[in-house]
Order: sequence, then structure tokens, then C-alpha cells
Amino acid sequence: MLMKKTKINTRLKLTKEYLLSTPHLLWFILIFITVSFTISQAPDRSQVSYSYQIGDVAQRDIKAPKKFFIEDKDVTNARKKQIKELVKTVYDFDDSLLTDISLHVEAAMEFARQLFKKPQNSNTPDPTFAMALTTKPEFEKKIGIKISDEGFNILYKHRFSANITNKIKTILNKILSNGVVGNKNLLLTEEKKGINLRTITSHNEQTINNLKTVYGPDQAKTMVRIEGQPLLEKLNHNLSNLIVDICQRLLQPNITLNKNETEKRILEAQSKINPILYQIKAGEMIIREGERVDKIKLIKLTTLKEQIVKKNTYMASIGTAMITCFLILVVYYLFLKDHKRLKNNHNTHMIFLAFGLILYLFFTKIVIYIARLSHPEMAWELAASSFYTIVPIQAATMITCLFLGFDIAIFFTIVLSVLVSLAFGGSLQVFIFFFFSSITAAYWINERQERKNFIIAGFKLAIFNSIFAIALGFYSLSHPTPMLLAKEVIFAFCGGLLAATLTVGFTPLIEVFFNYTTAAKLLEFSNLEQPLIKKLMIEAPGTYNHSVIVATLAEAAASAAEANGLQAKVMGYYHDIGKLDKTMYFIENQADGKNRHDKLSPSMSALILIQHVKKGVEMAKAHKLGNEIIEGILQHHGTSLIKYFYNKSLSSGNDKVNEADFRYPGPKPQTREAGIVMLADVVEAAVRALERPTPSRIQGRVKELISDIFADGQLEECELTLKDLHQIAKSFNKILTSIYHSRIEYTDKTQEKKKEKNGTTKDSDRQSAKSENPNAPNIAKDRTDLKRLGL
Repeated sequence: MLMKKTKINTRLKLTKEYLLSTPHLLWFILIFITVSFTISQAPDRSQVSYSYQIGDVAQRDIKAPKKFFIEDKDVTNARKKQIKELVKTVYDFDDSLLTDISLHVEAAMEFARQLFKKPQNSNTPDPTFAMALTTKPEFEKKIGIKISDEGFNILYKHRFSANITNKIKTILNKILSNGVVGNKNLLLTEEKKGINLRTITSHNEQTINNLKTVYGPDQAKTMVRIEGQPLLEKLNHNLSNLIVDICQRLLQPNITLNKNETEKRILEAQSKINPILYQIKAGEMIIREGERVDKIKLIKLTTLKEQIVKKNTYMASIGTAMITCFLILVVYYLFLKDHKRLKNNHNTHMIFLAFGLILYLFFTKIVIYIARLSHPEMAWELAASSFYTIVPIQAATMITCLFLGFDIAIFFTIVLSVLVSLAFGGSLQVFIFFFFSSITAAYWINERQERKNFIIAGFKLAIFNSIFAIALGFYSLSHPTPMLLAKEVIFAFCGGLLAATLTVGFTPLIEVFFNYTTAAKLLEFSNLEQPLIKKLMIEAPGTYNHSVIVATLAEAAASAAEANGLQAKVMGYYHDIGKLDKTMYFIENQADGKNRHDKLSPSMSALILIQHVKKGVEMAKAHKLGNEIIEGILQHHGTSLIKYFYNKSLSSGNDKVNEADFRYPGPKPQTREAGIVMLADVVEAAVRALERPTPSRIQGRVKELISDIFADGQLEECELTLKDLHQIAKSFNKILTSIYHSRIEYTDKTQEKKKEKNGTTKDSDRQSAKSENPNAPNIAKDRTDLKRLGL
């Protein structure tokens, strides 16, 4: 049973290690977030039906989801009808008709007259009527009308005289010049406004108001006889009647209605009329539940239905997925992939960011759902827009800033704000509100990371959100009322406080699940009553003393270099906890004066020293000290060389010494705090070994050690500058000089009296190891003397 349990634990451990190291996990996170967010956006958000008929009873209250306009079609149509009445009808005047008819008459008469033409000095008789009658079909074709045999005979008898042709042309000219219209009654309907008469060939246009002067078809035929009477009175009756008949039959209307042009002009005039619109404001009640739909309400509902553009759900989902995927990829590859803060435990950090993203998007969906329940009569966009300021999105940014830093929090906020704005229908004001309030909250939480500052930052954020909500209200609302602004302010204020509350609540949980370290947790670890510190004090007092001094040096140096002093201090406390594994192999713990390394080879001694880093990491993980402290333990020696045993190995005559075997595995310090702990560790150990630690010797030794570490390249991967190193060295010098300063020798009273009698005094910068008073009491015999306690 125990073996089976061990195998399961081993498999779980291997699976965890694989997931936290494989790059495939990042693609899974991307796909999971994209699919989850797309599915959450996919359902139809608008469940309000606007399809009603007159007399139907409304099933629920319906409010306008946004501002829109309703056209008063009756008034608009009335104005269009009025404009239509004012537009003059267009008639075309065919001025070429008279010319065409005249040419046809001339051609026909000229053709017939050819029958009577004879060569000169020819006695050929005239053609008989029978011969002339054979040309009648061609004559009719040329003139364009049918001629009876009797009528053709009359023309034959008058030899198709040119005089007849002229009289026909003259009569037609008089009639057609006046104008003949096909439908006189239709024309007279335009008598009040007149018509526009447009000449077809020249496109000249004139307005005709007296429409009675224009002939209709019957009137034109009558006018042929009237106009022809003066011309035909000297002709015989048969010929006169024939000419009148030919003219009447040749007449055609030369004024015609141009319907297309008239309609075109009417539409042009009507297009210049602006529709009569009535504004419906966002949130305005259109119809209440139980009311009957009348004509006015139907117009509003119909217009509202036209305003609501139904998206293609499939295409909208694809668009949402593409935006989500591209947004995350761009932010990751540009800002997060190679970020120094995320280099170690990269997958763990990405899981943390993904968890925060999903969690607060879930909060957003809850608020949207509540908004829809509280306002079922409204479209979801309008209902949710009044609730968005209460969503505690800022908590995600504040927590990210606490654990990963301010710059990563900004990049995270970009992604979160865009996705939240998409959840609220792509609202720009939602993005602006959450982005600026979130980065402001992160800035305030980044200044001071004590837990009490979370509440202070929450009140600051609540005030900021309230002011920002008022500004957005003035910008977005057409008529912001005091009640509406008050509601926005209350929601925004509560949102700020809720964000701070969630930050306080989630921070300890995240510390546990993701093994992160905050300032509050560092304060807990800085307590010297912690189990590991107490164990170090009891089992390795020399290492404990060294660690306390290193922590003091590191804290002061970090403050001087504007780094995290608390983190450096805690790193200093725990950097050598690995020495608990073999305490007596480290010189500071060898109280009996025996050096265990004297019996070991240099390589074995180096291996034992290197091993304390690995053991320290294992102990830190077992006691869940947090990634920052673990990294400090792992990096506090970097890849530095263990010079003593390396040189000892060289001096032993071994020609095949591998320098890599005498170097710590690293990595080199990655943070400023880890670099400072490395410097403090080396400096403290070296200065402790000085025989006469005077200020000048301390200063020279500090300078030498920092220069050697810098030259060895141990600080090249952290962000310590030369200016920082200068400040660190000054801090070290000050503290070490204070610790190892010169002291006066304290003597007992008997010795002081003896010196006073002799008139001499003696000063010493170090206390003597033995008493110079021969008359001093025997300490070994005095069991009440505490100087022997612990010896």
C-alpha cells in the first residue's frame, strides 16, 4: 500500500514537473481562454421580441436600447405629395415632325409627277389612269397614308401638281406649329400649374400656362378645314375635300407627355425634403406589459426592429475568437515571453495570469447576468452599461502587480480591459474606465505593499472611480440627470472597495497555491522565531550569527541602492540554511578548533560546500518559503569559484584540475536583491577574518571584494549599476566599521586601584584574553560566577 502511494506521488510529481516545463501548456492555455471566452459571447444576447400587430397585447415592458429616430411618414409623405403637385409636368415638342411629313409629301408627289415628264420634242401621249394606278402602292408608301382610287384619280387629273403639295404643307405647318397633343383632357389637368414644354432637338424649354391653345386630335382635324378654307376656296370641291382629307390623315401629335423625365424631376425634388423625425431616447419606455399595441406604438416597435441589426452568430463568434487569440499572442510575444521577471517558473506565471483572466471575466459575466435579470425589458447592452463600474476588474491588476510587478500588471490590464469591453458589447468607455482605473490602482498598491495599504488603496480607487464615472457620464449620456449620475457614482465607489476587498482576500490564497511571496509574507519570514531560524540558531550558531549580519548588510545596502530592502533582508536570513545538513563542515561552526576538511580531498570539500546550496533550496521548498527566497538561496553564490580548495588542489600537484568542479552551479544573481545578498555574504565572511579590522582596512577589503565579484562577471545578469555598487560599498563600510569598531579594555577594580597608585593607565582596542591581575579570584572555584556558563 505504501509503495503504491509512493508511485502515485511520484507520477503526480513528474506530471507537475512536465506541465510546468513544457511549452505546449502555453498553447493549451491560449486555446482554452479563446474558446471559453468565445462560447461565453456566442448566445443571442437580445431576447426581446419587437414583432407585434395592431391590437396585440405586449408580453413585457420594452424600452429603447439606444437612442434612435422615428420618421413621421404621414407628414413626410404629405410634404412629398405637396412637392409633387408643384413640379410641372414635362412634355416634349417634336419640331422635326412637320419637316418629316413635308418631305414625305414632296417625295410622293414628285414620284407621281415623273409619269407626266416627257423628253423634249416628244409627242408621247400622257399615261393613262390605269398606268398611273400601278404606281399607287409606291405613292402610298412614300406619303405614308392610304389613298382611295377616286382620290388618286383626282390627283392624276391635276397631274399631281406642285401647287397641291404646297397647299398641303402650308396647312400642316399652321396646325403643327401651334402644337397637337394626343390627350387634350390629360393636358388640361395641368392647367393650374402649367407645363414645361421641351423641344426635342434643341432641348430648349419653355413654360406653357395657356394650355387651351394646344390642339387635341379632333380639334386639329377641325382646324385643318378652318385653316385651309382661305387657301382652297378657289379650287373645285372634290380637290378641296381631298386636300383636307390628306392633311387630316397626315396629322400626328407633336406634343407628347415625357413621363420618365417628369418622374425624375419629382423624385429629385422629393429627395431634397428631409424626413420628419422624432427622437426616442435610450431607456425610453415604448410599451408596457399588458398594453395594447396601437398605430403609434407599432410605428415605434417597427422602427426599433429595423434599428436592431441581428449579427450572424457564426461569423461574430469567429471574429471574437480571432480578436481574443491575436490580442493574447501579441501581448505575450511583445512583452511577456522574454520578460526577466517571468524567466524562472515561466509556466507557473502564465497559469497565474490565465487564472486571473478567466476568474475576472467570469465576474464580468455574472454582473451582466444580474443586469439582465434586473432589467429584462431592456436590451442587454443598455442594461449592462449601467452596471459595469461595479465590476472589480481592478483587483486582478492589483494582485498581478503585487506578485509580478507594475509593468507586467499594465500588459495584463490591456488584455483584460479589451476582453471586458468586448463582453460589454465592445464599449469604448468600458475599456477606458477599466484600463485607467486598473493601472492607477496598481500604481497605488505598488508604492506600499503592506496589507493595511490595500484598504487605503481601495478607498483611493473608490474616489477615483467615482470621479471618472461622472466624467464618462457627462461624455456618454445625452441628458445626465442627478439621479443617474448618483447611481453611477455609487456603483463606481462600491466597485473600488470591492476590488480592494478581493485583493485582500485572494492574496493569501495565491501565496499558497502559486508559492508567491508578498511583503506581508516576507515580514512573517523575517521573524527570528521562525522554525528554520531557530533551528539555525541552535544547531549552527556561527552560521546564524553570519546570516543575521548578512541580512543587516543586505537590508541597508538595498535601501541605499533603492532595491527591496525587506526582500534582501529575508534572503540574508535564509541564504545559508543548507548548512544545517553538515554544520561542522563550515568553519564558523567549528567551535572545537578541528577542521573536518583537513582529512578530505579538495574536490570533496568543494562538493560539500556546493551541496549546501542544493540542500538549502530543498529545505526552503519544504518549508514553503516562496520563490523569491528560494531564488536568493540558489543565486547567492552565483557561479563563483571556491578559490581556497581550488588553489589547494593545484598546489597538491594535480595537473588535471577542472575549474568547473570548484565553481557553484549558479545561476548568477538575476535580481538586484540576490546580487546584494551575494556581496553581503562575501564581504561579511572576509571582514570577519581580518586580524585588525580598522576602518581603512575594512574599506579596502570591501572595495577589493566587490571589484573581484564584478570582474568575475557574477553581477552581469542583474540590474546593479556602478552607481548602485558605490552606494552598496558605502553602506557596507559604515555597518562593518560599526560592528568591528575599536573597543576599550574593561578591567576590574583591583587592577584599576593598582594602576592609579602607579599613576599609569593602559588602553587597548581589543579586550585581553587573560586577566592581568594576579590577585584575581579563582573563577573555577566560584560557582556563582556566570563567566563560566556554557563553557
